[in-house]
Parts: sequence; structure tokens; C-alpha cells
Amino acid sequence: MEKFAFRLENVLKLRKKIEERIQVEFAKKRAELVKVDLEIDGSRDTLTKFVTGNLRMEGTFSASEILAVDNYIHRVRGRIRQLKDLRREKEDEVNSALRVFKDARKSRKVIENLKERKYRKYLEKLSREENNDIDDITQNIGTKIEKLTIEDIVLEDM
Repeated sequence: MEKFAFRLENVLKLRKKIEERIQVEFAKKRAELVKVDLEIDGSRDTLTKFVTGNLRMEGTFSASEILAVDNYIHRVRGRIRQLKDLRREKEDEVNSALRVFKDARKSRKVIENLKERKYRKYLEKLSREENNDIDDITQNIGTKIEKLTIEDIVLEDM
């Protein structure tokens, strides 16, 4: 019997490469989202430390100092809002990339399942052929044994 060959093997390899490329893109987008999350956390920590560090200060402050502190807090809060908007955009990109990745995985899985079914059918056919060959061999052995015993018996003349 001929060797197992899957006609769509090249398509399967191509789908695997496409899936790997999409997976890399998804990982990059996910890393960008994590980077934005870390930057948001860092900005919040900076603001919290600044506010808690300057809460208990006593003394007199000039209007320009108060205004500078207020401007700094306003800038950091604005930066946090910008980062949150950027995070929403990155999250949408990640979700979109995830959908594309899932679709690529499904298309590869379809071809792999087809290959697996074809291979199982091939093995079944191979097994049937082997069983038929074994049956033929055992049947031929039985026939040869019968022929030998019949030929070995001396026939008496009547």
C-alpha cells in the first residue's frame, strides 16, 4: 500500500505560520496594554506620594507655590486621563487582535482535524488490507495442507 500523503499539508503549514505571526502581533498589542497599565499605576503612585508627602506641611505659602502645586496635580491627573483613554484604545486593539488570533487558530484546527480523520481512515484501510492478506495466507496454507494430504494418500486399485 502507498504511503500516507495529505494533499493539504502545504496549506496546513501556511496556516500555522499565519497563526504564529498573528500570535506575535497579539502578544505585542498585549504588551503595549500592559505598558500603559504600568504607566497609569506609576502616575497614580507619583500623585499619591506627592499629595501625601505635602499634606502635613505647615507654614505660609505664596500664591505662586500654591498655584504650582495645583498645576502639577492638574497635569498629573490630566496625564492619567490621557493614559486611560490610550488604555481603552489599546484594549480595543487587543480584543480585535484576539478575535483575529482565534479565527486563525480555528482555520488551522479545521485543517488539522481533516488531516487527522484522513490519517485514521488510512490506518483503517491499511489494517483491512493487512487482515485480508493474512486471511489469504492462512486460507492458502489450509488449501496446501489439504492438497498435500490428498496427494500423499496412495489410492488402491480396485
